[in-house]
Amino acid sequence: MVHTLVTNKIIHFLDIFQKADKREKIRLILILLSMSLAFSIPFGEQYSKKIILMEFIIWLFYVKTGEIKQIFSNHITKIIVIFILLHIFALIYSEHLHLGWHQTSQLFRYFLLPIVMIMSIVKDKRDIQIIIGAFVFSMFINEIISYLIYFDLYQTEFSKTRGYPVGFINHIQYSVLVAFSAILILYQSRLVQNKMLKIVYIIFFMTMTTNLVISSGRTGYFIYFASLVILLFIYFKFSIKNFLQVLLFPTVVFYLGYTFNDSVQARFNATMLDIKKVEENNYNGSIGARLAFYPITYDILKQKNNSFIFGAGMGDIPYELEQATKRTGLIKTIYPHLHSSYLTAYVNTGIIGLLILLYLVYSLFKLPIEDKEIRFVKLLFLLNFSLGMIPDILLTQKTTMIYFSVFIGLILAQYKLEKSKGNA
Repeated sequence: MVHTLVTNKIIHFLDIFQKADKREKIRLILILLSMSLAFSIPFGEQYSKKIILMEFIIWLFYVKTGEIKQIFSNHITKIIVIFILLHIFALIYSEHLHLGWHQTSQLFRYFLLPIVMIMSIVKDKRDIQIIIGAFVFSMFINEIISYLIYFDLYQTEFSKTRGYPVGFINHIQYSVLVAFSAILILYQSRLVQNKMLKIVYIIFFMTMTTNLVISSGRTGYFIYFASLVILLFIYFKFSIKNFLQVLLFPTVVFYLGYTFNDSVQARFNATMLDIKKVEENNYNGSIGARLAFYPITYDILKQKNNSFIFGAGMGDIPYELEQATKRTGLIKTIYPHLHSSYLTAYVNTGIIGLLILLYLVYSLFKLPIEDKEIRFVKLLFLLNFSLGMIPDILLTQKTTMIYFSVFIGLILAQYKLEKSKGNA
């Protein structure tokens, strides 16, 4: 995907821009803003939000009514719209309307809107490549910053207060992005013919995997290894060579990280302690709490004012969760959220909302993409997307919400391109 140096991409982009007509110039500016949006993701939502607003204002002068109709006729887009409308409906029986509306509006601003804008401005595969390239380049920069923080050579305001070698975003969110980027780089290393470039990609994969280890995001660990195992059997084809390439090195890195890194060792030992506690019916731990949230969710929805079909209402989770935690007595800590996007959808919008979310994931998996590279990106991203929502609320955190929207937008844009070529 990122087969040339960033400088060559910029020169090529400027050359196209000079030769383009007025409308095409606006489109290229929007592509540049989408690149900036993808680039901004690991640097935090404060930048991404401003870029989305700027892109939206310019996009209004570019988009045509016919394009909007075409985009919203897409099956996946319809599912997303229904999902958001269901959240709006859940506001009717919400007891905390302000918080509920804030959460619902974020789904529109940071999930649906970037998808629609990207679908309307992407005109060929090269657009998709440079947007993904901007994201990967940003991860490379963030990786360097992470290592500098780890070796006490540099600090950001964020890292000073959080205690993790991550520069700008929550270490769990960062680990999700690293898990995706590392495996994408591994795939790219298998495609390139240039030996020097192949070596660069392999080194990048190795340093990125090591960076995942030291960032201490267990959600990223889970996604990384689960994705590698699944891809090994359904994409790379299982063989001794592929097993050694795909799984042996990451396993060695994680083992060395555990052996020599106190932070990694502490996180691993805490995980093992959590598992031991659960075996003893003690859910007061990170893993135990995540398991306890399932019966707690049941307790929330069985209350008189709530419903298994329609949920508890938008914005009510922090308050319902506090009461259910006290009623069940399963855990001592009062958490502000359910640590799962699936459980969050269930409590907010009931079984209907949960089924729609699952159907969205299923429909994206089933979406036919002919291009080999983009098809792999789709599969890898959806593993990242669907697995990550099990242990954390990635669909309601702005950084990962924007990350999801950018890549869903690119996948749907590729599908739209292939469909238009097929109808031509």
